[in-house]
Amino acid sequence: MNSLTKKEHKELGFKVGPTWRSFEKFRACGAKALESIKDGIVGILHTKTGQYRILEERDFQKLYGLARDVDRLQGGLRIVVSAARALKKDPDNLDTMEVLLQSITFLGSLPELPTREKFESLLVETSELDEDDEVIMDSLELERLIKSESLAQ
Repeated sequence: MNSLTKKEHKELGFKVGPTWRSFEKFRACGAKALESIKDGIVGILHTKTGQYRILEERDFQKLYGLARDVDRLQGGLRIVVSAARALKKDPDNLDTMEVLLQSITFLGSLPELPTREKFESLLVETSELDEDDEVIMDSLELERLIKSESLAQ
């Protein structure tokens, strides 16, 4: 696990990459469709059910780590605001002043949350698969096929 560097925090400006106007166009491109989606490039897939953004795992983990940091900081800020409001009501209360100072100090010293390089394998949620579609459910087999196809190019 590694955490985001300050440089990475500043460089999270994603760029729009390839766009597919239908799932069929995306599927027709095969694995080559995903080759350009890395290092901050985001693919866009339009389907009948909506619009989807496609990210490389590393970029997703960066975003996920930042979202978790934001959530954690929001909780910490709520504590600081509550302590400040309590101190405003009773400015002479030394215990309340101590709680405010400790919560501010604690919030400032929180370490960054780590991001992950990989995620757990996804499980198929439905058994209703079209007979014509080739579906590979074994994540190791899928990873092997992707690697062998990228080496073949």
